[in-house]
Amino acid sequence: MLTRTERWSGSLTIGDGWASLEGVTGGNALHAHLAHQMTAAIDCSLEVECAGKVHLVPSGLYAIIPSGLAHSIGPSGTRIRSFYFDLARFEVATKVSTRSFEIADPHLSAALDVYDDTGVFPGEILSQSIPDRRRNLPGHALVELLESAAPAVTPRWVAQSLGVSSSRLRQISHSTFGVPISHVLQWRQLQCAARALSESASLADAADAGGFSDQAHFTRRMRRWFGVAPGAGLSGLDIRVSSSAFGC
Repeated sequence: MLTRTERWSGSLTIGDGWASLEGVTGGNALHAHLAHQMTAAIDCSLEVECAGKVHLVPSGLYAIIPSGLAHSIGPSGTRIRSFYFDLARFEVATKVSTRSFEIADPHLSAALDVYDDTGVFPGEILSQSIPDRRRNLPGHALVELLESAAPAVTPRWVAQSLGVSSSRLRQISHSTFGVPISHVLQWRQLQCAARALSESASLADAADAGGFSDQAHFTRRMRRWFGVAPGAGLSGLDIRVSSSAFGC
């Protein structure tokens, strides 16, 4: 079994459809999450438990943990770097499975290590194509609307505000962001809540800032994307918002 302590430490940065974590491992029981995850240990081997087996990942190589795969990582106290991203938006630029645990090849692992602590997601490494918002006029209107909208807007409200049908909004969202509008809005709420947490707000106030119905709703959403709750596994982390994120 993997060794466990209660709290993680470090920083979690949340961006548009992605997040990055630089820190030290704490407690994590077997869990699965909606985001795709790539994690590397900085100065020792990483232990990834899944499917009843503990995999040892050499220092510097990234474990690829696909969405929905139950896993835990350790040992406790290990310095790690993790990337989380929405599979609907980013495709790993290498031929790896998205259904089972794998270890990234040294080339991809080295490329990811070029990332520094600026909060700029290495999208050009992890994606084969990211839509260019500037060339998409309907998408430009959608981006402008989201930059000034309240955190908890619904897809129906967005469609009405743009004067388009629900089916047309789905097309615009996919051509602009590569994901359903519901995913865009969920990440935006997380960004708004994270911004409040970064300003020392309580979990309840952060949930309110993100437009969640209550603190439990915020916790469920964090668990769904990252597999941890802001009041438990993330309580020792400095939570930030990427400078490229939508305004909240």
